[in-house]
Amino acid sequence: MTVGPFHRLPSATTADDTAKTLSARLHDLASRVQCCATPMSGEVVRLEIDVEPTDILLWLRGAPAGTRRYFRDRSSKLEVAGIGIARRALFGEHETLRMARASTEGSREPIHFTAQPFDATRARDAAWNAFEESSCVLPLVEFRREGERHLIAVNLIEDNAREEIVCLLARLAEPSRVCVVEPALIRESDGDGEARWTRAVRAGLDEIRAGTLRKIVLARTRRYLASGALDPVAVLSRLASRELRGFRFLVEVGEGRAFLGVTPERLVSRTGRVARSEAVAGTRPRGVDAVADRLLGESLLASQKDRREHEFVVERVREALVSCSTSLRVDAEPRLLRLAYVQHLATRVQAELRAGTSDTDLVRLLHPTPAVAGAPIVPAIQALRAYEPFDRGLYAGPIGVVSRDGAEIAVAIRSARLDGDALVAFAGAGIVEGSDPAEEWRETGHKLLAFERLAT
Repeated sequence: MTVGPFHRLPSATTADDTAKTLSARLHDLASRVQCCATPMSGEVVRLEIDVEPTDILLWLRGAPAGTRRYFRDRSSKLEVAGIGIARRALFGEHETLRMARASTEGSREPIHFTAQPFDATRARDAAWNAFEESSCVLPLVEFRREGERHLIAVNLIEDNAREEIVCLLARLAEPSRVCVVEPALIRESDGDGEARWTRAVRAGLDEIRAGTLRKIVLARTRRYLASGALDPVAVLSRLASRELRGFRFLVEVGEGRAFLGVTPERLVSRTGRVARSEAVAGTRPRGVDAVADRLLGESLLASQKDRREHEFVVERVREALVSCSTSLRVDAEPRLLRLAYVQHLATRVQAELRAGTSDTDLVRLLHPTPAVAGAPIVPAIQALRAYEPFDRGLYAGPIGVVSRDGAEIAVAIRSARLDGDALVAFAGAGIVEGSDPAEEWRETGHKLLAFERLAT
C-alpha cells in the first residue's frame, strides 16, 4: 500500500496539489522562524498559518518518528497533532505561559498535550520509565483542526534552537511516499491469567462483603507480538477505522515506543468557566443484529447490578464538581453509549465553575473516578496495588490537550503500550456485590476486541 502525509480530497484538488501547497506554506513558516525575535522568559512566540484541508493522522504518519503526539475529541470538532518538544512542564504550568506580542496576529492559544499516570505514587515498571516526562508537553510544531479550519503553528520559547526547527520544517515539507506492509500481530497465550484474575476478583468481593469497599475496578493485560516493528500512528489509524466514536490519543516517547488508544470516556472538558464531565460504567457487548443489540441495551438499562456500579461513578463526579461550581446539572437517567464492540451506561454532568478554578483543580478532584478505580477511592487504589500484578502507568490516567482557553481530557482506557514489535493492551471491569469472575473476564475480552481485530 502506498501512503504519505496527504490524502486525496473529495474536491477537484488532488493530494499532490495539496502537498505542494502545504510544502510551500511550511517553507514560508521556516523563513518566519529564522527572522523571529527571541521570546522573553516565560513567553512563547507562536507563528501560525492556515493550510489546505489535510488528513492530519496520515500527515503525522509521514512525520519523523520519536516525539509525535495526537489527540482528537469524541465529536471530531477538535483534532491536534504535535511534533517535537518546545518545552516540558508540570501539569498546570500551561496556565501561566504567555503569548508574546511577536506572535502571528490572531494566533490561537498554544496547546499542551497531557498524559498522566493512573497512580502517580506507585513505583513505575521499567516499561513505563520513558513516559515519565509526558505530563505536559508543548510541541514545536502543531497541526490543528478546529471544525473546518486547518492550521499549522510553530511554538518558540527562549531556549529553542532555531536551526533544528528549520530543519524539522524542511523535513515536513517533503512529501513522503513509502511502501508500507503492516506487520501481522499474534496474540500470546493468557497462560494462567484467568486463574489469577479469578483470585483477584474473589479477593475484591471479600473486601466488599467486609465493608471495606463498595466497588473495585480490576484490570488485566494481553500481549501481542508483531512480525516487524509497529508504527504507532499506523496502529492508531487502524483502531480508529474500526471505532469511529471515541477520543483518539497517541503519546510517542521514542521510535516504536508509544501509548495509544480510542477511549469512550471523558474525564473533563472545559470551555472558559463551563466544565463537562460524565459517568461511564456498566457494560454489555454489541448484538449481532439490531434486535439482539436492542435487547442487550435494554438488559443493561434494567440491570440493578450495573445501575449500582454506575451510580457510584455519578455520585463521585457530582460530589467533585459541587465543591468547585456555582451550579450543577446532572442527567436524570443514564443513556446508552454505543461503541463498535460494547455499549455502556452514560450520565452527563455540567458545571458552572467558580472563578479561579484551574484545570489542575478539576483533574485533582475528578481523577480517578470509580469507573476506573472503585469506591471509596483511597481504599480502592490501595487494593489495586495489592491485587493487580502490574503497574498501570498511563492506562486509565488523564490524557488530552489543555490551553488557557480550555481543556479536553479523556480517561485513557481501551489503550495499549507499544514497544518495538510488542503491543500490550489493557482492559478492566468493575467488581461489585453480585459480580461473577467468569462474566467479568468475558467483559474484559469484549473490551479487548478492538486489539483482537488488529490480529486478524
